[in-house]
Amino acid sequence: MRSATARASTAFVLAILAISAYATNRYGTVERVVDGDTIVFKAGDAKTQRVRLADIDTPELDQPWGEEAKAALTGWAEDRRAEIRIVDTDRYGRLVATLWIDGENVNRRLVAEGHAWVYRRYLRDRALLRLEASAKASGIGLWSGKDVVEPWVWRQRRPSQAKWRGIGGIQIGARQ
Repeated sequence: MRSATARASTAFVLAILAISAYATNRYGTVERVVDGDTIVFKAGDAKTQRVRLADIDTPELDQPWGEEAKAALTGWAEDRRAEIRIVDTDRYGRLVATLWIDGENVNRRLVAEGHAWVYRRYLRDRALLRLEASAKASGIGLWSGKDVVEPWVWRQRRPSQAKWRGIGGIQIGARQ
């Protein structure tokens, strides 16, 4: 039977390995900007990966300020050398990370310049709250518009996407 010390040591090592699996940094290139908070990233010879920017949510592309948020991120990041600091993987299999370019935290910049909300549901970087409050008080970016709607509310209000449930080869619930 293993001693309590050996079991505790093994548990500690496993915990460190589990944490380090998420807390990794990768260096590479932003191949493409998908929208204001999602990029396609290529690290070295590895295949490209979709990366969701941590702690923030930008307007959807069909939402007011969505195209502006994407354009801002494209101008700062696309085809640039970058570092991602991975904190998680989301339910869609995307890495969730903070994007750094030339030593600057791009996630924070998006919030500070009024292109993104702080995604409080998944918040890790509490400094973003102050940056969002400042952008909002200054009325810059998305905060310059009337009737500003958070992306998570916008997605709920949007007419439902086509939902397919096949029964005997018949599509039910599909929007034509």
